[in-house]
Amino acid sequence: MKKYLNKALKRNCHGYRLIRVGELWLPEHKLVVESYIGRMLENGEVIHHINGNKEDNKIGNLMLFPNQREHNKFHRILREFGVTPAIKKQINERWKNLKK
Repeated sequence: MKKYLNKALKRNCHGYRLIRVGELWLPEHKLVVESYIGRMLENGEVIHHINGNKEDNKIGNLMLFPNQREHNKFHRILREFGVTPAIKKQINERWKNLKK
């Protein structure tokens, strides 16, 4: 992980903020979601920043997808149609079935 770390900014090569946990530097957005849903992320799960700002890791700006395919599908719909009522509903209900 160290080779990807910009020590001055505490960000990885993808621009995500990192937090030190013991000897490791972990993506802040991942820790926020795991804490909120009460479990570790499963392999393949993807976190989306709703406003596109990788520094805004408040839970209200994060959305969890079961896999990259669903995340890509969400982006395609956004590009094609914008934020539709169905997308707003999906955003509003994003944590409904994930919390303990």
